[in-house]
This record gives sequence, structure tokens and C-alpha cells, in this order.
Amino acid sequence: MSRHDIREYLTKIYDLPVRDVRTEVQMGDIIWNSKLDYQYRKAMWKDEDKKFAYVFMSKGFTFSFPKMFEALEEDIELVKAMKQQEELKDKLNERFANRNRRVGNFLGS
Repeated sequence: MSRHDIREYLTKIYDLPVRDVRTEVQMGDIIWNSKLDYQYRKAMWKDEDKKFAYVFMSKGFTFSFPKMFEALEEDIELVKAMKQQEELKDKLNERFANRNRRVGNFLGS
């Protein structure tokens, strides 16, 4: 995507006040067959290049993420309820834990 595509995407879909967009391409790492011998070394593998976009908004703008996944909140509530059940289970069984245990006595005596 070019800087113009990124600007149009953010303004049309998310309705954001984009002031400026700058892009940068960082070259991927190159793996050489020998690191020290510069005369005879050959490139064995190169990672893919990465493109970064820096987007500048108008002054005083604050962005709040939209709620896209409402079902996720329900899942969080279910996880909280399951944790509470486990904690209650541990508390209810506290008085029965180690009930018949004798400390310091050998079995033979």
C-alpha cells in the first residue's frame, strides 16, 4: 500500500483526521555463508522486507478503539465465573483437607 492508499483507508473507513502519512521500508536480514571472509561470501537467505507506516493526526486528537467483538466480553465474563467457582471449591474443601493425617507418628508404632 502506498501512503495515499493508507490515508484514504483511514479517512474513509475509520473517519480519522489524518494530517500526514510517511512510509518506510526496512530491508530484511541477510544470512551469509561465511561472516568473516568478505571476498568469497555469498548470500544464503534473506528475510522479507517490512514496510512501516507512520500516521500523524491533527493536534488534540484522541483515538478510542471501536468495539468490534462484543462476543469477546461474554467470554471474559464466563472465564471470571469459572475462576470464582474454582476458588469457592477450594474454600469449601479446606476444612476436609488433611482430616485423617497424623503428623510425627510412624506407621509401625
